[in-house]
Amino acid sequence: MSQAFDAKQSVRDRTVEQWVDYIQTLHHREIELSLDRVARVYKRLYPDGLTCKIISVAGTNGKGSTAEIIASIYHQAGYKVGKFSSPHLLDFTERYSLNSENVSEVALLDAFTKIEQVRADIPITYFEFGALLAIEIFSSAEVDVAVMEVGLGGRLDAINILDADVALITSISIDHTAWLGDTIELIAAEKAGIARTNKPCIVGMRTPASSIVNHCDAIKAQLHTLGQGFDFILGDDDQSWSWFSNETERQLSQIPLPFSQAGVQLSNAAIAIQAVDLLNESLVVTDNAIVSGIDKASILARCQIINDQPLTILDVAHNQASVKRLRQFVDRQITAKSIHNGKVYAVCGMLQDKEIQQSLACLFDLVDYWHLASINNERGADADYLHSQLVNVSKQEQNIDLTFDQANVTKYENVIKAYEELSKKVTHDDILIVFGSFFVAGDILSFLNKQEKLNNKI
Repeated sequence: MSQAFDAKQSVRDRTVEQWVDYIQTLHHREIELSLDRVARVYKRLYPDGLTCKIISVAGTNGKGSTAEIIASIYHQAGYKVGKFSSPHLLDFTERYSLNSENVSEVALLDAFTKIEQVRADIPITYFEFGALLAIEIFSSAEVDVAVMEVGLGGRLDAINILDADVALITSISIDHTAWLGDTIELIAAEKAGIARTNKPCIVGMRTPASSIVNHCDAIKAQLHTLGQGFDFILGDDDQSWSWFSNETERQLSQIPLPFSQAGVQLSNAAIAIQAVDLLNESLVVTDNAIVSGIDKASILARCQIINDQPLTILDVAHNQASVKRLRQFVDRQITAKSIHNGKVYAVCGMLQDKEIQQSLACLFDLVDYWHLASINNERGADADYLHSQLVNVSKQEQNIDLTFDQANVTKYENVIKAYEELSKKVTHDDILIVFGSFFVAGDILSFLNKQEKLNNKI
């Protein structure tokens, strides 16, 4: 239950948690894809718009990684940079960073108060309020560039009240079908809505959906597609890579792997460099700053190794495309670390509206023991449902009417219980994969932080 409070109350007497509870009550729907209401509040706040450069990042997977790489590059180049991303894993302040540091609670509270006063009687959703917070925080901080991760879709997402100087679309797969459509072309059309006339739109797919191409042609946006005009090459040692642009004749070599990962992260990093390159006339960035920015970029729960023995990997992967990426990362780790004698365990929790069966299928032949956990909120799938989806996968994969017994599958009421129980069983030679949702990753990171603090006190 959210706590009621007087909007004129001092920010010092109100917590971030109270504000977060409160803004979830301002609109009867959690999501309402429309720009009218949030744009009216934005115009009240900034009738002349923002003066900083704006980079918008849309896509199904890879948005957070791409936004982090861009922000890190500009920070290393000496610019003041703001980055907005969502959702958060541990703390609401994670959504708003200034020069690679989470915004202070004081700055966040000031922004809450100003937007609430300006909003007056206009009902806006939680996500719309969150986008306005980013705009207010970055404007007050007088950033040179704002990197804005698009939350849902693009065309009608709150971030699209801003006119991006560069728009990026990372990758597209089936997700949020109730809001965006049930085909790649329909979803891509929504993502393409962040493109602007005579401004670059960078696509991280070698074969972009025709709806993106057609939209960019229709509004005369400058389409830049990976593999057409710019590209990357992985080095022979698999530990570095090169990026080049035939358009600007710029080339970089011996770039470190973003987040120490190859695979799809190179596509994300490549379009990030392309964005920086295209803005280089107004925001000059050296090759050294790009290399340093990629080296220092950091993001939680994206193929994150949280323990070496046993190898334990944490990932927010929650759809088929992202779990495929996770699978590729695990396979690379098995080869690189010569892990062949142990067993593979998975801890999984997912939301009901995600591609559960397709996601589980990506790891089905790799995982020896499944530990399925319920996510206890209105969108969460319970462990029994996950089990039923795993059974469906087993039928498809083995083409027989087979159900798992408890030697293969164990169910838990929450992910922490699953992780704690499994931590007692795994050996140094085993592999533990924890995945399925931002809720899962957030709970595990919070648990590990508490354990670390407890151990430090002993």
